[in-house]
Amino acid sequence: ANWARDLVHNPTLVSAVKDALNDDNILCWSTDINAKFSGTGGFYSWHQDSTYSGLEPSDKVLTAWVALSPSKKESGCLRFIPQSHSEQLPHNEVPSDSNLLSLGQVIPQDILDTVIAKSGEIDPLEAELEPGQASLHHWKCVHSSGVNSSDYDRIGFAIRYMSASVKNVKSVCRERATLVCGDPGDSWDIEPDIQEEYGDKEWNEHKISMELERKNYFQDSQLTHFK
Repeated sequence: ANWARDLVHNPTLVSAVKDALNDDNILCWSTDINAKFSGTGGFYSWHQDSTYSGLEPSDKVLTAWVALSPSKKESGCLRFIPQSHSEQLPHNEVPSDSNLLSLGQVIPQDILDTVIAKSGEIDPLEAELEPGQASLHHWKCVHSSGVNSSDYDRIGFAIRYMSASVKNVKSVCRERATLVCGDPGDSWDIEPDIQEEYGDKEWNEHKISMELERKNYFQDSQLTHFK
């Protein structure tokens, strides 16, 4: 969709991403809409985005979370544990209809307690955002978001940016990525441009891209689709 493409290529956002990754060659691995509707009980457990992706080096990958509606404590905004990005942590899979993570992945409580103690913070950092604002977090930063107990829907657009030098080390197939700026490198096939918004060809290309991503992401799981 044109609106999504425009957000991914937003000059202010891309400039911040280039600074954070210290690279002028930027790709977008994936995007999705994060919707937590008022009163539905959905949440995201404590996890690291890096756990199943296979993207390395992780220091060259980040998630930009763009608020499309107010994202406050009451509506379940993102919350982060500072200084939690230094290592990959073990995760358990606890399937749940309420957990909006596809595999129900969660960091065990004893490990989480240790990470929080090391951070020196009593409480996680709450990333409250107004519509149009965005947060950036490291691929291994431990984060979560609670239920939406407000009377409004919490909608965000998650964009996974990476340096063109990043590779998928667990891939069973070659994936696609969107060129944002600079040199695309040689590890990814580049997504074709949109010619007709929501056109048949575009839907077909989207299906191909998602199938390639799912093959890699879910290769060791009985599940085959994202929530």
